[in-house]
Formats: sequence, C-alpha cells, structure tokens
Amino acid sequence: MKHRLEQKERIESSPSMAEKFPRLKALTAKLEYLDAAGASKGREMKCKVNVQHAKSVFCFACPGGECVGGDFDLSEALAKAVAGRRKVFIGELRCQGKRTRGDRERVPCQVLLHYKLSLAYV
Repeated sequence: MKHRLEQKERIESSPSMAEKFPRLKALTAKLEYLDAAGASKGREMKCKVNVQHAKSVFCFACPGGECVGGDFDLSEALAKAVAGRRKVFIGELRCQGKRTRGDRERVPCQVLLHYKLSLAYV
C-alpha cells in the first residue's frame, strides 16, 4: 500500500506531458501483458492519452493481483521516443515486484509487458 501511495504522489507532482513535451500532440499506448514465461494471457489494453492533462510520469500497474511493488514505468521510454521524434516506439519491461507463493515465500513477479507507443507531433 505504501508503494502505491508513493507512486501516486510521484505521478501527481510531475508536470503534464504538454508541459514537459510541448511538441507532443498525441500519444496512444498499446500494452500486452504476458506471464513470466512470455506466454500471452490475453490481457491487452490500448489507451489514447490526453497529453494536455496526463502527467509526464507514465506508469501502469502490474496486473498480477498478488504483486507488490510492481509497476511498469514507461516515462523513460516516452522521453526517448519524444527526444528522437519517433512516431512509433516499441519495447518491453519485466515487472520488478514481488508476489507471494502458496507457502508465503516472496518470489519475483516477472510479468512481462510488451508496449507500443504511437506518437504525433505539432
């Protein structure tokens, strides 16, 4: 819970995307979550971001219900894409959170996120 509160605070205190990336006009993110072995579980999401109001710390929570401390922070990927004026930026991140195995042992979550950022500029 503490992690979520700290993450929320970090996001809320960041400038908007429009402030940080004034030339960014539009952003769409396509996300696909895979299990630790890389098999798709059918969890896909596509979101169109309102760059005028969205915060520049660009994070998504791990979909693992038991995962603690696992978020996917795409802020650095977004900054690289904008700096290179890329129209499409594709990558993947592995969840760094921990989950509880049946016997209460903490193990790495390792959910894999494939992402595709589609960007447009003024």
